[in-house]
Amino acid sequence: MATNYLQQIAAQINQITESLDGTITQIEAINRRIEDNSKSLTESITAVNENMRLIIEVIKKGRSNTKETLVEIKKHMEDELKKIDLEKITKDEILAVQKLKDINNDVSENLYMAQLLNVIQGLREITGRAMAIKLKKENK
Repeated sequence: MATNYLQQIAAQINQITESLDGTITQIEAINRRIEDNSKSLTESITAVNENMRLIIEVIKKGRSNTKETLVEIKKHMEDELKKIDLEKITKDEILAVQKLKDINNDVSENLYMAQLLNVIQGLREITGRAMAIKLKKENK
């Protein structure tokens, strides 16, 4: 009987050992997956950091190129202004510029008046509708 009891204990210990071996195998598999995911995440973060670094460099270069371009444009404009001789502008050219300004003012005024006329016509239509509605209500 003691032998039978010891065999049962040994069988149970073997089952526990086998169960623990399976659990250890599962834990090791989970650990490998965690390590793989960690490696993958680290690689992804490294790639993102490198991309951000490259983007920042492109932006910095673009800023410096823009600054250089603006400096070149300013220099070009200054050179062109130096070439213009204000004394060579004739009275006819001055009169032509003044006429263009006057025409621009007249066109602006006409556009303003046209817009004002549209507003007045809109108000007339609204008033006419309101009066028609009022007459319909009174006739009922």
